Amino acid sequence: MISKRNQVQRVIKDNNSYIFKTFAQADDFMNEVELLKILKEDGANVPNILEEGHNFLFLEDLGDETLLNGFESMEKHNRTEYKDLILKLSKWLEIFYSITFSRYGKKLILNDVNFRNFILFENEIYGIDFEQSCTGAIETDAGKLSAYALTYEPSITQWKIDFRNELIDILSEELNIDRQQILNEEKKEIKSIENRRKISLDNYWNLL
Repeated sequence: MISKRNQVQRVIKDNNSYIFKTFAQADDFMNEVELLKILKEDGANVPNILEEGHNFLFLEDLGDETLLNGFESMEKHNRTEYKDLILKLSKWLEIFYSITFSRYGKKLILNDVNFRNFILFENEIYGIDFEQSCTGAIETDAGKLSAYALTYEPSITQWKIDFRNELIDILSEELNIDRQQILNEEKKEIKSIENRRKISLDNYWNLL
């Protein structure tokens, strides 16, 4: 399993499968544990914490089918019936923002919205990574999601452009957030992706 900050692996214990996650930073560990417990208590789709120790967690194993897997499979087979998937993602996000605002009295965002941080399990979406959550504007998460949707390889295909357009339409309506601000955040994230990957996404800027 891929994680740039921590070690994540599937382990078999007592003939059952679990996810074992160790954290490089104590603050990340505490952030993740606190949010997982709060979200689970309030009914959000997140994995159960089965055991916790010094900077490690044993988590419920929800399988390998990430949102990215589903997204890439849909494009590979040129499937365009992705509205239901986006609506499920939007609903999960709405629940996350509602629970965290109720608990903390301020707007908390995921911040790290890599499509690998969502699992498709039993026809529902589950969030699995909260260590980078922080205060912020919901449009920031939405803009990052749309930027990622465009830039997974192969980047900025017509299929991805159509998906991104529907993603922005649905998120702006369902989450009651500003479409132009989403686009502004998307541009910022595209520039960040160009810097991180040391690439030029001219096709994106030609869309504007």
